[in-house]
Amino acid sequence: MSTLASTWQRCVSVVQSLLFPRYWLAVIEQEQMRVIFSSDNREVTVDGAARNVLWGDKLLATFDAIQSIDIVHHPRAEDGSKPEHWSISLYLGRSSRAYIGRSRKQAAVDRAAKLLATITSKPVRSVEALAHPSVINTRS
Repeated sequence: MSTLASTWQRCVSVVQSLLFPRYWLAVIEQEQMRVIFSSDNREVTVDGAARNVLWGDKLLATFDAIQSIDIVHHPRAEDGSKPEHWSISLYLGRSSRAYIGRSRKQAAVDRAAKLLATITSKPVRSVEALAHPSVINTRS
């Protein structure tokens, strides 16, 4: 990806984060074996060459630890405190997850899942959130 295109995507990401600070997910850099996601003012890098997922300099997961890529639908909260949205995370086993991001747009999360699956060669699962966000019912 050219430097100009990458700079433009980062500018768009900053503007989106100012206008829509929560519940959005964007691809700010994409190469054949590397992608950077931005969501909720944080960046997550998926590096196919190094076979790892990073949040800044912190290792979130190695490709070997990833069991699946999970998409979770979160219905609108009854009290209206949270909008309907979708989140994406990496399931690492034993209830351990590496959070990638969330969006009000299902298409953004589906695109992120497709990119992750292409780079990591891991399956994508749709899961259902039950009550509290930490309780997730797996639906393959």
